[in-house]
Amino acid sequence: MRAVGTASVPRPGEFPLRDLIDEYGVALEVGGRSRRTIDWYRGYLDEFVAFVGRDGRSATLDDLTPATSRRWLLAVQAARSSPLAPNSMAGRVRTLRAFGGWVQRELALDAHPLAGLPLPKLPDVLVESLREREMRALVAAAGDQSRDPVRDRAIVLLLLDSGLRLGELVRLRVGDLDLVEGRCRVVGKGAKERIVPIGGRSRRALRTWLLTRGVLRSDAALFVGRRGEVLSPRGVQLLVARLARAAEISTRCSPHVLRHSFARAFLANGGDVFTLQRILGHSPTSLQITRRYVQLLDDDVRAVHRRASPMDRL
Repeated sequence: MRAVGTASVPRPGEFPLRDLIDEYGVALEVGGRSRRTIDWYRGYLDEFVAFVGRDGRSATLDDLTPATSRRWLLAVQAARSSPLAPNSMAGRVRTLRAFGGWVQRELALDAHPLAGLPLPKLPDVLVESLREREMRALVAAAGDQSRDPVRDRAIVLLLLDSGLRLGELVRLRVGDLDLVEGRCRVVGKGAKERIVPIGGRSRRALRTWLLTRGVLRSDAALFVGRRGEVLSPRGVQLLVARLARAAEISTRCSPHVLRHSFARAFLANGGDVFTLQRILGHSPTSLQITRRYVQLLDDDVRAVHRRASPMDRL
C-alpha cells in the first residue's frame, strides 16, 4: 500500500507579512479605526516590507524582529537629506509595535515579536497656542473678513470653545447639537462617543448659522461649503490659516493650535485637568498627554510673577 502523504503545516514565522498586514487592515477597519489611521499604519508597514524585500525575497513574520526594525529605521534616516523628525520615527515604531501586538494575539504567539524594540524618547516640546488677544482677533476676522462670516464665525467659536479635533468637527451632524442644553455629541478616535459642552456665545453663533440654512435633516452635515458640499478637513485648515493672516496673527495657526488654545485658556480660567481630559476625549490612562496642556500655563505663571514679584515690588 502507498503511504498517504500529509501536507506540512507552515510555522507561524513562515507566514507572509503582506498577508498578515492585509488581515490587520481588516481588523482595524472592523474595530472602527478611521480610514486615515488605517492608511497611515499601512504606509509604514508597506515601507518596512519593501525594506525587507529589497533583495527580491518575500518578507515573512520571521523578519519582524527588533534587529531588522532597527536596520529599517537607520535606512529611513539615511535615505533623507535632513534628519527625520522624532515624531515621525516614533510613529514608525508605534506602528510596528501595534502590528506586532495584533500578530501575537491573532496567532497566539508566546511573546511579542518586537518586545525588545523600545519607543524612541521624544523631546518634550510645548505646542503653540493663541493668547486671548489673538483669539479675539481671530473671531473678529471670521465675522468681518470672511467669505462666509456666519459659518466661519460659528466654526472658529466652536473650535476655541470645545477643543474639538479637526476630524471631529467635520464629522458633526445637525442632530449632534443640543443648543438648549448647550452640548454636542462627538465621535472621537476609535469611534468613541463623548458629550462636549458648548458655551452661550458659541450656541448663539451656531443657531444663527443653522437659521441661514433653513430646515435640515438631523443627519445633515453641520458645516458645508457654498454649494452644499460637506466641508473637508483641508478646507477647515485653509480657512483657519486664511483667517489668521487676516487677523495678523504671527503664531502658526491651525485647528490643532486652536485645540491647544482652548486647553490653555480653560485651565487659565480655573478649569481642572480632569474635566479637561474628558472634554478633549483623552483616555483616563493618558494623563501624561493631558499634562502637556498644563505646561502651556508656564507663560501665564511667569506673567503673574512679573506682576506680583515681592522683590520687584519692594
